[in-house]
Parts: sequence; C-alpha cells; structure tokens
Amino acid sequence: MALSQERRACLGLWVLLLLGAGMEEVVEGCSCHPAHPQQLFCSAEIVIRAKISGEKIVSPSNSSSPYMKMIQYEIKMIKMFKGFDKAKDIQYVYTPVFSSLCGVKLDSNNKAGYLLSGSMWSDGRISIGQCDLVESWDNLSVSQKKNLNYRYQMGCECRVNQHLLHSAVCVNRRKRVLVD
Repeated sequence: MALSQERRACLGLWVLLLLGAGMEEVVEGCSCHPAHPQQLFCSAEIVIRAKISGEKIVSPSNSSSPYMKMIQYEIKMIKMFKGFDKAKDIQYVYTPVFSSLCGVKLDSNNKAGYLLSGSMWSDGRISIGQCDLVESWDNLSVSQKKNLNYRYQMGCECRVNQHLLHSAVCVNRRKRVLVD
C-alpha cells in the first residue's frame, strides 16, 4: 500500500520535528552538575564579595572569533574569603559573552554586590561562570554568609550529600556536619 505524496511529506515533517525535539539536549552548551554552595566554595580557587562597577566586551588579541569574546567586569572587591595566596587585589573578572558557554550576566546596579567564585588563568585573570558560585549577596542566607568566613573552608575535606536535608556526611571522619 503506497502512501500518497501528501502523507509522505506530512510523515517526513513529523519525523523532523521529533528528531529536532530530541536534539535539544545535544546542542545545549553549558550544563553544570548540581552542587552545594560549600562544594562550589571548596572547588574554587578564588571566592570574593564584590560590587560591579563596569563592564566591557574584550577579545583575545590572537582571535577574531565571536565565541572567544569575554565580558570583562570591573569590580570593587569588598572582601576575600578564599584565594589569599593566589591574588591580593582583584580589579576584573571575566566570563564568556554567551550563556551557552557558561557566561554569566551581572548587574552593576546591584548595590549589595555579589558573591563570586572562580578560577585563575595562567595569566592571572579570574574566570567566573554558571558552574561557579555566583550569587547576589542579598540572595544568600544569614547562615551562608557566616559559613563563608570559616566553616566552608574547614569542611572542604567533607563531601556534601544533597539527599540529607540539613546535614552532610564527612567522608574522612564519618561525622555529620551542619551545612546551609
């Protein structure tokens, strides 16, 4: 039994739509494994509180590709929580222009500033992205703000189990530690 040309075209269109819907996961660029703020703190090289004072788009001198462009955020560092041995004064942080490459958009009108964590490139620049701890300071709980000073650093040898409501199992000591 032969399908009419119209039905074949309709069937072909449905196949394309189904394939296209399934391709969404394949073409997504940035995906991060869910992590507790303490885990993000521990995996970061630098953790600071800062206000954004400006931004501009910069490109590496050896590339004309739009995908290599970065947003250079000019910051005023308020406090450093981690990375004292890496950097003394941080004036800029960098993130990809495109969110598909894990770039983040920060607001210079945010008066309270941000908690920023990231890594340091070999040239000394600080990179931040969606998989890092990047949060408006006002969105942090009182407990999280307190934990930034000492507790998160002290608990870096522990693995946070997301399935336990307000505690974590310390892998090395087999103790429970309170986290928020």
